[in-house]
Amino acid sequence: MAKHKTEETENSESPEEVIPRNVARLGSSLYLKGEISGEEDLVIEGHFRGKINLGSHNILVREGGNVEADIQVNNIIIKGSVKGNISAFGKVFISEEGQLKGDISAPTISIMDGAKFQGSVKMEKENEPLFPPKKENGDLFSEKAMPEEQKREETEADKDEGSEDGSSPEFSNS
Repeated sequence: MAKHKTEETENSESPEEVIPRNVARLGSSLYLKGEISGEEDLVIEGHFRGKINLGSHNILVREGGNVEADIQVNNIIIKGSVKGNISAFGKVFISEEGQLKGDISAPTISIMDGAKFQGSVKMEKENEPLFPPKKENGDLFSEKAMPEEQKREETEADKDEGSEDGSSPEFSNS
């Protein structure tokens, strides 16, 4: 059984064993049919069929996870299999082992080499979710979850975007 994250958590536990309190989990042996909506992030390891509306929260479909649903979400990471359309307010990420059959509508989409994707992509400016995402310690997409090296790279990339004198780059009409 998964352990909840507490102040006394020892460093000997692997990240797979620690699930923050504000993240729901559909275990690998579970089969669920219906509609999911709520106010927390969701990790899917089992099988779900129906509809998912977590517009201000995040979903992680782990390897072995199988989802057949139309999904409205803030951000989603797909490492398992998803069949259905995805509408995201943030980012859709399909890992090299992930599979998606359906249409994507999101401002940011990442599909890794080796991922399987069949469908269409519609990228628009970032839409405001109906309920803005809450920044919490257990957020699947928080900066705390981001490796230090990636944070440094993003900070350095932000600095490099300007011109040499620090001003914004200008484009000529020539």
